[in-house]
Amino acid sequence: MSEEPNITYDFSAPRKQSASGIIIMFANSFQKVVRALALPLILIIVKSKDSGNLALILIAFLCLLTIVLALFAYFSYQKFTFFLDEKRQEFIINSGIFSKTSLTIQLNKIQQVNINQNLLQQVVGVYSLEIDTAGSEKKEASIKAIDHATATILKQKLLSRDLSESETVNTQADNQVVESAPPLLKLSTNTLLKIGITTNYGASLLLLTGFIFGAFQLFKDYTDALEIEREQFTKMLSKGITLFSLCFVVAFALIIILATNIVRTFVKYFNFKIIKQKGALAVSSGLFTHKNVLLTPNKVQLSAYSQNYFQKKFDLLNMKIKQASFDSADKQDSKKSDIEIPGCSETERNEVLKMILSRAPTKGAELKPNYRFIFLQTMIWIVFPISVFALLSSYALPLLRNYLFMALPYIIVVGTMLYFEFKRHRLYVDEHFIIKKSGIWDVEHEIIEPHKIQAITAKQYFWHKGADVGHLIIHTAAGVIHFKYGNYSYIKSLVNYWTYKIEVSKKNWM
Repeated sequence: MSEEPNITYDFSAPRKQSASGIIIMFANSFQKVVRALALPLILIIVKSKDSGNLALILIAFLCLLTIVLALFAYFSYQKFTFFLDEKRQEFIINSGIFSKTSLTIQLNKIQQVNINQNLLQQVVGVYSLEIDTAGSEKKEASIKAIDHATATILKQKLLSRDLSESETVNTQADNQVVESAPPLLKLSTNTLLKIGITTNYGASLLLLTGFIFGAFQLFKDYTDALEIEREQFTKMLSKGITLFSLCFVVAFALIIILATNIVRTFVKYFNFKIIKQKGALAVSSGLFTHKNVLLTPNKVQLSAYSQNYFQKKFDLLNMKIKQASFDSADKQDSKKSDIEIPGCSETERNEVLKMILSRAPTKGAELKPNYRFIFLQTMIWIVFPISVFALLSSYALPLLRNYLFMALPYIIVVGTMLYFEFKRHRLYVDEHFIIKKSGIWDVEHEIIEPHKIQAITAKQYFWHKGADVGHLIIHTAAGVIHFKYGNYSYIKSLVNYWTYKIEVSKKNWM
């Protein structure tokens, strides 16, 4: 019978990673070097006339490179230590071979601690522990190779700093018991397939576009380097483009996008489940990279859920839980601290929101935008481009007249999109919640509690004073809620009300 190594749970003295960390560090360094040298090595092999001597040189070079990277990984492992200073409430990581680095993290600034496991770590049998802090642009710290028990206990210590050793061990045992309990949400293969065919069209299109451009650039680089004539290929390609072939290419691209969506969904959300754990939610998922996130309600800044037409037919919702992050206020693409919960039903959504917000949010008084909202968008997206196109076709580029027939479908499509954007641009307010509704295809609801507000901006342009129209900007630690072209008098009353609620509230924002 094996003994439980309780002494490994003492983090007061500097300690190293698992010895398997040498393999992880070597593999990371090796793949970076190979990616950087792959193209030059291929060109050298193709250009070389003496293949025998070149093969020997390359073998010797690879052997030397392997030895150097192995030594680098070994010394990196030896110099990497971490420990917990409970008196100062600090977590310290020391690293570096030639240049020593000491990273000190204040425990009260730790936002999230995640335990992940990529494919290589699964083979080796270790886990990585990643620490986020509010106010950082990237992962604040990462320990690449520790065993699961050590990672679990260290995570509990970093997130629950007042626990004693015995309480921490008991918490680990409780977590193991909870793991066997029925999950609050678990995605089946059928649900993952539905998610794959109804979401992320834009991301997959960008991914496919980037792949195509990358392939063309790679083709150009190789033909230039190998002095291959491209004229015959270009002529063949131009002659082969017909309406039928164009439709075939479009259909093929749609199939690729759909297949890419499904594959990305299965890789990212495989074995996705949410389990309740003593006032928190444990979220885990991943096929090749296992991710484990502990979601605590007090750290949630924004809660959002979205749904499009097809998802509504399948009774699916995508949720996103946003926590405090550096990239929050002015960078809408910030996703570092977001926790995604795909494929849940309305009932499951309400259960998650009750867990996070203590109650299911309800829509209060509705604030609608003024007609100027759609008027400005129409001028920008329809009137201006159509006018420019007409002027160019009339004076500068007469060839464009052949494409004037496309103006009508463009107006219909864009006009329909602007109409739905205007129709769904709403703000709902009651005593406990602020809900912003928006979207054209994916209709999103963003939810915030008033005491989570960091700052409020109400602004009005001078030409809108007569119409009493203004804009509302709610700043949070995880992003911005922007409501445009609302009734300015009502917006000012809301700002005064929320300012009062924040001042008298005894709740902390985090």
